Amino acid sequence: MSKIIIVGDLFPVPSNSDKFSAGDIQYLFGEKICQLFSEADYRICNLEGALTDHPEKCVKTGVKLFAPTKTITAYKKMSFDCCALANNHITDAGPRGVLDTMKTLDTLGIQHIGVGENEDSIQTHIFFNVGGRRFGLYNVAETMYNAPTNKLPGAHLYDEYVVCKDLESIKSECDYLIVIYHGGTERYRYPSPQIQKRFHRMADSGADMILSQHTHCVGSEEYYKGAYLLYGQGNFLFRSFNNEFTDTGLIIELDIKDGEIIVKKHLVDAVDDTVRYNDIQNLSAFIERSEQIRRIGFISEQYQKHAFSRVKGYLDTYKGRVPLKRFVRHCFPKLYVKILLNSYDKEQLLLTLHSLRSEQNREMAITGISELLKQKNS
Repeated sequence: MSKIIIVGDLFPVPSNSDKFSAGDIQYLFGEKICQLFSEADYRICNLEGALTDHPEKCVKTGVKLFAPTKTITAYKKMSFDCCALANNHITDAGPRGVLDTMKTLDTLGIQHIGVGENEDSIQTHIFFNVGGRRFGLYNVAETMYNAPTNKLPGAHLYDEYVVCKDLESIKSECDYLIVIYHGGTERYRYPSPQIQKRFHRMADSGADMILSQHTHCVGSEEYYKGAYLLYGQGNFLFRSFNNEFTDTGLIIELDIKDGEIIVKKHLVDAVDDTVRYNDIQNLSAFIERSEQIRRIGFISEQYQKHAFSRVKGYLDTYKGRVPLKRFVRHCFPKLYVKILLNSYDKEQLLLTLHSLRSEQNREMAITGISELLKQKNS
């Protein structure tokens, strides 16, 4: 029997960076996970950030992820064969960070996909052989701060027409096609209606397995026309939030025997700044969620509820800077939310929705705000 191992987000943080650099995989991953990896014939991960010793400035909000190139030692000792790089953090150390990451992996003979030196040189996929079967591996990400240009490096971004045409072509050259999709709603255990639609279209185009990473939590699964769809693989070892969502993840194992491919799942737990194999392997909640998404209307209803619970954050952002806003929000959070929601009348909500829903307005706003940022940073 031959095996392929695929894990989710993997990246060092300050508290374990030295262990990554030293290649102390027993400390980082524990005996059972190391044994699982040693038995595999091919190993894949999402390298969630840039490896560079010379980080450049990146203009973005949120966490910026980059680490010294020497931290690649742990990846090499775990015998990773390929790192997926199409994610929202690969450009966090600027253009040089992307190039240094590619060079670091190349130097150690670790394959990589999902990025390129510019938009015309993206390595979208690779082929590899395991157990007498030819596999295709394709990597794509949602658009965030990671777009390449004709001169600068970046990630392979989802364009439905391009992706579906790619998958049709790749499938004609392999027996089994795996797609690693970096996107979805963070800390949300179900697919959005759009994500489910995208996954179905990719499966219709030839994908046999689609794994959603980036959500930082274990989500739910679906079989669609024979394809295995996982809406949220969870982290492997990436301690960014440290909460109930990010404390678990799934190792996906593909067993190949007598021409048959069996998908297996292994639950792992974050323990401080390490990850350990879960000895109980209780997937009952995962199974329950997976049954729920089969119900007609469930995905839309659940996502509407989740979106409504988060809408105040978006409305707050659209308001921009307002005098005493930060003070009131900090000292009187409930009062602030009430004032915020009451500050939008029906007409303002319609205008805001129109600016987001209308393709021409959305494209114009993105382009205009990007140009304004360039002027503020010049």
